[in-house]
Amino acid sequence: MPKIHLKRTPQEEIDRRARKRAKREHGRHTSSNKRRSERELSPHAHRKWASDDESESDDDTPGPGARPSSYAQSSSYEPDYESIRAELEEARFREKMAAAFDDDDRLDSLEARMNDYAHVPERWRSASHTSASTGHGSFADNDDLLNLDPAQMDDEEYAEWIRSAMYRKTHAKEYAEEQERKARREARRAEEKARRAETARLAAQAEEEHRRKKRQKEVRRFEFARADYDSRWKALLLLSDADAVLTFADIPWPVLAAQRRSERHANDPPPVISLDALSAEEIAVFLVPDVPKDEASKKNRKEKLRETYLRFHPDKFEGRFMRRIRERDQEKTREAIGVVVRALNVLMDA
Repeated sequence: MPKIHLKRTPQEEIDRRARKRAKREHGRHTSSNKRRSERELSPHAHRKWASDDESESDDDTPGPGARPSSYAQSSSYEPDYESIRAELEEARFREKMAAAFDDDDRLDSLEARMNDYAHVPERWRSASHTSASTGHGSFADNDDLLNLDPAQMDDEEYAEWIRSAMYRKTHAKEYAEEQERKARREARRAEEKARRAETARLAAQAEEEHRRKKRQKEVRRFEFARADYDSRWKALLLLSDADAVLTFADIPWPVLAAQRRSERHANDPPPVISLDALSAEEIAVFLVPDVPKDEASKKNRKEKLRETYLRFHPDKFEGRFMRRIRERDQEKTREAIGVVVRALNVLMDA
């Protein structure tokens, strides 16, 4: 009868490997002791080149192939059973994880294939069809389905159509209550929508009113500033006091920033501006804000610019007013006149 070979358990496999390792170590230790004893009995037997007349001191010296006696003792090895067991457990764990990953991939592909054949009825596809009061599906409020032609329906749609109609007949009271609640909800939504629309309309109306008042205020300010500009020029041209001293701010410069803000400030001194405020854009906005649309408006624009140019002509201004301006403001006034004249030239050439 043949011998039966049973599969070893992990512990038996560890013990078997440990016994074999100990047996090998024991064999190496035994052979090492045997060779050492032979060398002690015949020290020159392993050295064929040694002569017979070597001294006794040479006999005690180990040969080139000899090793210290402590080598045999240090060659003994004690196996680490814990590390061996840990390696085996780690290997088994990795095998199980690899098998689990394979199972997951197989199940995922199987689920994907089965989902391709899955079919969910129309009445179960959306939770919005569920009635909170009756607990039924779309039987109570599926008006679109009931308005369809049964001859154009498939089996599922026809079954749903029958269920909806039967529910309305057998649950007439519940259906009426549901329709009443639905009408109230729609009314509340419509009221809320109308309220939001009215709020938005009132906000837009208030914003438009605010912009309109702001534009009117701006128009009134420009009108007063232009009137103040003309009156200041008339007063400057009619000035007869030869001893009167003018400052840089006393000159009516053709920009809005150089004019008084309103009638309440009519008696205030004119504001002081910098040379940067005398740009062509600011002069155009103040003197000729409207875009000319016909020949008459173009002519008026040209005459207004020419009149201003003649007022600020360097030679004429120098002869009329420069001697009346105080000395520390004369240089700044000349620079400002040059800036205004160059800006007017640009506007007249445009």
